[in-house]
Amino acid sequence: MPVVSTFTQQNMPAAADAVIIGAGIQGCAAAYYMARRGAKVVVLEKARIAGQQSGRAWGFVRAMDRDPAETRLMIEGMKLWRGLEAELGADIEWRQDGNLFLARDEAELAQFEIGAARDRIFGIDARVIAPKEVSALMPGLTNPGPGALWGPSEGQAEPRKVSPALARKASELGALFFEGCGAIAIERQGGAVASVISEAGAIRTRIVILAAGASSFRVMRGLGLDLPQQIARFTCSRTNTLAPISRIAFFGHHIGFRQRPDGSLNLAEELQVDVDLTLDRFRALRWFLPSLRDNWRASTFCLNASAWRDLQCRLPWREEARLPWIHDRDPVVPANFARVRNAVHRFEALFPSARGVQAVESWAGNVDLMPDGIPVLGPVAALPGLILATGMTGHGFGMGPIVGKLTSEVALDGKPSLDLSAFRFERYAEGRTGKSSTRY
Repeated sequence: MPVVSTFTQQNMPAAADAVIIGAGIQGCAAAYYMARRGAKVVVLEKARIAGQQSGRAWGFVRAMDRDPAETRLMIEGMKLWRGLEAELGADIEWRQDGNLFLARDEAELAQFEIGAARDRIFGIDARVIAPKEVSALMPGLTNPGPGALWGPSEGQAEPRKVSPALARKASELGALFFEGCGAIAIERQGGAVASVISEAGAIRTRIVILAAGASSFRVMRGLGLDLPQQIARFTCSRTNTLAPISRIAFFGHHIGFRQRPDGSLNLAEELQVDVDLTLDRFRALRWFLPSLRDNWRASTFCLNASAWRDLQCRLPWREEARLPWIHDRDPVVPANFARVRNAVHRFEALFPSARGVQAVESWAGNVDLMPDGIPVLGPVAALPGLILATGMTGHGFGMGPIVGKLTSEVALDGKPSLDLSAFRFERYAEGRTGKSSTRY
């Protein structure tokens, strides 16, 4: 059991201004922005920094084509991204060369027109372009479709680099990161947060930021609170090095890709997910039935080794059963190689000049989904001192810096600089939720 911090080798402190549960991009960003203001922060991570979805995302960073509730956040978020490499003193492969989303048909193109008009009201540079313009932007593309949504100011970055860079800089500013050391309980005093019990001991604190991604519902359940969060598995691959294709992040014709500076692609099959049928997949099912009815063609339900592993973790004599917040400490999330092959074949058909495409590495991540497609951010009224930064629904990588900054403001100032009311946890109990309108 580690009892020293990852970067500084310091011991676990007895007290902190805030304890962050989870070292994905949201947790690392919150730690950075809090440490930058002089706060004493401890980050508890049951496995390793960015070991799950934060290190496995596609890497798109966009303000356009988001749920309206997220738009204002991402306008400010894009400002943070533009200065992040300089602030962190790290190469995170940040580029701002645009995102291009092809329309499937004329109906989707019309929806893009509506969304782009709304985005422009907020000052986002988004517009619908004709097939001829698509071909000019992507000269190797064989089929430009009926047109596309084009955001020339949108960006991309490398998920495997961003969270570690945030964590490293936060540690230089005094934050302490403890990998392989999860939170196992939160103690209360007077109905509010009083301390966090980690696997290595207790830490007195009045603030807990829950940024545990797909494990967040377990923590909430342990506190007697119901977070209607579900999990789906997304597969992505990295290809061999290819000749230059485009610096634009591309989404369409059933694939998404971006070309990294070394020439390799991050490549995935568009909006196709696998749902592993573990026992937890049946919880909160009523919240997800509307979206399941609308999107069942994009989902594959799998009874596989994940179900057996989940059952093993529940056996009463296992450590995982005694530590339900930990459950599966470092889950092995299997890639769907049929989706890998589909993505490669579709890419080859769309870009025939890019010969010899091979997936040299494939992985999957557990994406935490919310029934209305937007995150859960901000304080929890039922437990003063608890702040949520979770439920990113597959499009949280780009939101990482702004979520971290706003969460740090809630923790240190008592309120954020932007309105987070649309993301409040209590919206589910109030019945104030709609259907998801976001693109992953």
